[in-house]
Amino acid sequence: MSTSFFLAGVMQGSGRAIDARDQSYRATLRRVIESLRPDAVVHDPHELVLARYRDRVPELRQALTAVADSPVVVRERLDPVVRELLDVFHEMAKLAADSDVCVAWLPGNEPSMGTAAEMYGAYTAGRTVVTITDMRYNVAVLSCSTVILPDVAAFSDWLLKDGDPLCTTS
Repeated sequence: MSTSFFLAGVMQGSGRAIDARDQSYRATLRRVIESLRPDAVVHDPHELVLARYRDRVPELRQALTAVADSPVVVRERLDPVVRELLDVFHEMAKLAADSDVCVAWLPGNEPSMGTAAEMYGAYTAGRTVVTITDMRYNVAVLSCSTVILPDVAAFSDWLLKDGDPLCTTS
């Protein structure tokens, strides 16, 4: 039986662009997982969203900029492409909850509301939530993590030694 992993992490952060943050951590996490768990299924929401919207990214950026510039936002009045993206956000949070392991990448001290939603969904579904961060003081991180690790090397070590989600309880 293969284990499924969901790669949660800062995408937009506090920026106004829809993909403002460096996403190279995703390839690194995927390589670690696939090298230690060759049968693993890895779900990467960044890849999934880009595949779905590849030709529409400029349209999304423009629509989100318009939302950011609006003093009042009413969901039902949003551009249809933004409402569609909001549905995809919920779809990704559900995928995190349906995966065996949610790996949350929260570098430095930058929290991520999307990552928090994915972590919460996975944790409340009884999944293993592995958070790679220095934010051990953050109540949301503490509340929704099964394991908190400092870096990718520690994640690799955890996968090698303790990373069986069927044996880890939250």
